[in-house]
Amino acid sequence: MSYFLNTFRTPKPGKEVEVAEGVQKSMESLGVPGLVSVTISPPNAHLESTKITAVVPIPDADGVDDLMDAIFGNDMAALKERSELSELSVQENMSLSRVRASNINSLEGFDPKYIMRRFFQPKMGKLQAFIDLMSDWMADVDLKFAYNISTPVGGQITSVRITHLTESFALMQDLHDNIISDDRLSEHLSLIERPGVHSLGRITYSKRP
Repeated sequence: MSYFLNTFRTPKPGKEVEVAEGVQKSMESLGVPGLVSVTISPPNAHLESTKITAVVPIPDADGVDDLMDAIFGNDMAALKERSELSELSVQENMSLSRVRASNINSLEGFDPKYIMRRFFQPKMGKLQAFIDLMSDWMADVDLKFAYNISTPVGGQITSVRITHLTESFALMQDLHDNIISDDRLSEHLSLIERPGVHSLGRITYSKRP
């Protein structure tokens, strides 16, 4: 079972570029793969500030230990080295998630530019049914895109995130149109508590494992 670590930072006004570049350099210094994105259409744009999000894929549970040791070991030296990023931000946090289904590793020559994160709350007892439905559904879509279905290690027990990555905004829109016109949408809606929340970001840095 694979995982990924997200870091979330809300830059101070005017510090978006510095934070995005700093996060990229931080990942490069740790020698880890992943990507960095900047929100361009959050769920509540009139209430939220721009966020810089990083994603670090982790192959297995042992890899989680290795990454946590790299971050928190040696008297948390890695965190101390990144204190400048904290000073440039008004908020920061991290989140560990478990991958339930993905096709990312099967795509060759894939250069994503956009990332859409979709957050859903399946009904109690319907988590696995929802994951199974969405896994089969995403695998059937005949478009060039990457998907990742995950559940957070912390937070709501039945929370599910579905992430889509595309090489263009037009393709992201084609994917959206494909999904909302699919006959499985009614079954999808029957398994969740309420409509999902979406957030679109522009990828500024990407490195494959």
